[in-house]
Amino acid sequence: MKKNSLKNLFLMAAVFLLPSLICAGAQNAKTDLILLFASDADESAQTKVLQTLPKDSILWHENGAALIRLKESSAADYLARLQSDPAIAAADYDAPFETFAISNDAYSDAQWGLNNIGSYSYIADMNTSTVLSTQDIDMNVPEAWSIYSDCIFSDREVVVAVIDTGIDINHPDLSSNIWVNPGEIPGDGIDNDNNGFIDDITGWDFYNGDNTVCHYDADGVHTLASDNDDHGTHVAGIIAAVKDNGIGIAGVASCANIKIMPLKIHGGAKGSGTIANAVRAIRYATAMNADICNISWGTEKANTALEEAIRQSDMLFFCAAGNSGTNNNSAPVYPANYELDNVISVTFLDASGNLSKKSNYGTSTVDFAAPGIHIYSTCVGGYVSLSGSSMAAPHAAGVAALLYSFADNLYPANIKEIITETLKPIASLNGKVKHAGIPDASAALLAVHSLKYDYTAPILSFETGFAENRLTLTVFASDLGGSGIRTICYAYGIRELSSFRRGTTDTYVSPGDTISLAKAGDYTFYVSDYAGNERAIIYHLADDVTAPKITSSYDISYDQKNFAITVDITDAQSGVKTVKYAIGEQDADYFRSGLRGTTLTLKDGTCSFPVGEMGVYTIYAADYRGNKTVQTINVRTVPADSLTLNTSKKTLTVGESFVLTPTLTPLNTTEKVKYSTSKATVCKVNASGKLTALAPGRATITVKSTSGIKKKCVVTVKAAK
Repeated sequence: MKKNSLKNLFLMAAVFLLPSLICAGAQNAKTDLILLFASDADESAQTKVLQTLPKDSILWHENGAALIRLKESSAADYLARLQSDPAIAAADYDAPFETFAISNDAYSDAQWGLNNIGSYSYIADMNTSTVLSTQDIDMNVPEAWSIYSDCIFSDREVVVAVIDTGIDINHPDLSSNIWVNPGEIPGDGIDNDNNGFIDDITGWDFYNGDNTVCHYDADGVHTLASDNDDHGTHVAGIIAAVKDNGIGIAGVASCANIKIMPLKIHGGAKGSGTIANAVRAIRYATAMNADICNISWGTEKANTALEEAIRQSDMLFFCAAGNSGTNNNSAPVYPANYELDNVISVTFLDASGNLSKKSNYGTSTVDFAAPGIHIYSTCVGGYVSLSGSSMAAPHAAGVAALLYSFADNLYPANIKEIITETLKPIASLNGKVKHAGIPDASAALLAVHSLKYDYTAPILSFETGFAENRLTLTVFASDLGGSGIRTICYAYGIRELSSFRRGTTDTYVSPGDTISLAKAGDYTFYVSDYAGNERAIIYHLADDVTAPKITSSYDISYDQKNFAITVDITDAQSGVKTVKYAIGEQDADYFRSGLRGTTLTLKDGTCSFPVGEMGVYTIYAADYRGNKTVQTINVRTVPADSLTLNTSKKTLTVGESFVLTPTLTPLNTTEKVKYSTSKATVCKVNASGKLTALAPGRATITVKSTSGIKKKCVVTVKAAK
């Protein structure tokens, strides 16, 4: 198939056993949208968004993600709106994809990728032939097994999630290495571990929506032609086929306590799959504590939901680089092209150390190569040889599984670094990939001293605040263990650590983000790192329960006829939302309807307003969290009964100033005073009682109260010396 024929379907390359790659699910690329909600979008916010969509358009909604199906005529408009919605972190078209395998050859009993002696046996259509190769173009797996058997280490179970077609869990070379969900009781029809999947004993079939991870023909042994599960079974065998059982092959990691978690997302006779189901499978594997994820498929178009699901996982992802013979630097393949610490992009070479014409490459996008031509491995009910980057990725994943088996609390970036730094050099790869080599299992095991352990869970700290009617909480995270913050999420109320399912549920937040919350109370925060350390922290978010503080005063004009009230209002938390006043003595309930009272506008917390007459006035203030308070002020006149000055005589020099200060009693009198001078050319006086000497001579300053009380000060002005 030409590359352009899949241009807008996200997918590229060929699929084994398929003469034609027209995807049955291609229509989804125009009608189905996958959504990842924003970190601050709680369940109610998510529901609010979904309620704006057409009825019956929601195919599923789980773990902060959703898939919706729309009419082709309206999908683009809805996508544009959803991408601009602040409650949506990522919105994109769903799309089909196929697995990366380029041949459907018959059985072979040669595993040259593990040990290449200069030739290997190849079986096609029951005919065996010998193929010459280049000695030592292999991953030194037997040497690694020998090293492994001599080492003393834990019997740690390493779980590899194979997100692919189904896997033959009854295959005699695989059955004992199939992951079993310890929290589920087989066949009781109950979701015993409360993970949202009923009887997911050995994984889940996201394509068919049930737990049938392999689909057998009528004989109960071979693959069902209408839903072919050979590809995933082949990938599983490369990693974990049982060693030393006298049949078949041995997986790269078969000497370890290795388990394969089958997660079927490809189905039908043509092996089609969708991004949406890939996201679901990744989140499932993360929640169920898988260590490694093998992805032997890809898409031409970047998808934000897929990238975020991978970033939020602590699995190490081995991704097939593709089989179109193109440069991934300029023609990306995803998820292999995602620049994440937990993603490794793998292309494929043959037994002579050469890339094939269909091997993708890229000096900045493809990490390294691995064996991928004439790879003999398991299929449903038997064995088959297949070729492609689909086969290369699980070879590398098997080496990672050996390293993971040494201990808990390892993390993807370190394992990736060890594998990359211990590659077996292959000269023909120079200028083709980032690191010109293939995985060297024995060298990787000899570098176990480079394993980094992180036993310390990250810690969180918080800073609270208010933004009008919302509470705000800024979340800070630090990880002293070194593996890095993987995910932070939270839920209202007190929750158990297990309820977060390793960070795949509830509302996400990034370190340093400020969350806007509607209500106060207890919140449980979950934080984890890439080494699997996690903790739950209960934080009590205190509300603003203190009403604003009102300080008021009033002023009366000199003639005692005009009245003005000045109000100062402070609120140190959520802030002042409403300020009003009303005539008479009122309580806060008087203003409750919002229709009563005259609204005031504060500037820098202060306002002043005139009132028409004396009497009692009520000032009302409310903050953004609903706290209310009132204060009454009685505007009235109080006559003065005496007036005194700070001096009755004053001598000044020309140019000198002096403030004449009157005192009225009683102190709460509302009367004011006015100043006048008998000789303005000698001494002037302003409205505040400031005297300024202008010329030699004598002037009398008269101070008069509203009620007519007078006092005088004689000012003598002398010439300056």
